[in-house]
Amino acid sequence: MLRGIYNAVSSNLMLLRAQDVIEDNLLHIQTPGYKQKNFAFTLTEQRPIVGLGNVSFGGLLSYPYVSIEQASLEETGRNLDLAVSGGFLAVDANGQRLWASSLRMLVDEQGYLVTPEGYRVLGKNGPIKWNENYNVDQQGNILLNDQIVDSFLISDVNVQEVVNDRYFVGEQLQSSFRVFQTYLETSNVDEIGQVTALMTILRHYQSNVKVVQAEDAALAKIINIMV
Repeated sequence: MLRGIYNAVSSNLMLLRAQDVIEDNLLHIQTPGYKQKNFAFTLTEQRPIVGLGNVSFGGLLSYPYVSIEQASLEETGRNLDLAVSGGFLAVDANGQRLWASSLRMLVDEQGYLVTPEGYRVLGKNGPIKWNENYNVDQQGNILLNDQIVDSFLISDVNVQEVVNDRYFVGEQLQSSFRVFQTYLETSNVDEIGQVTALMTILRHYQSNVKVVQAEDAALAKIINIMV
């Protein structure tokens, strides 16, 4: 009985963590370039509980992992908005290289391209100094009068860590990509799927609460018999 209570409480703690992931996803539905975080469950035990039938207990197999599925691109008409299909743009976050599939860029006081967080955007020659007459082609080349002056540093990435919800740490991979100036990638959050998962979590949570109540009542009867 104590084991049943322990398993039910442990499962609910797991479900609360999963709920946090879903709520974070729903919070970022409108965040450009945001990648949905996911989780997976593993079944650890299935036991019969008096009055409830067979009840499954589980744990988190992965918490969380990121879906890098490409989201749709949305045209903004702004020259410093950039989206990549099939790859990620590199930025320098105080010495740490991060990657993003879409960037809304600004120009700092020194004339360098930066993110809203102040991270400098990287080209093949280092941080990119911007000229308002520059254009970007679909290979990520920066053009002035049809001449290449630099190229954005772009690569596919084996995502290992998420930073500030829409930047990624990982190893570079070869890829075939296309760059779209004046576009941003939308969030890839599956709103309907996330709401459905949230309702499923709520049902499992309520079932576990009933398990605790049933096991507690059975334990109380045993104690009363013994005394």
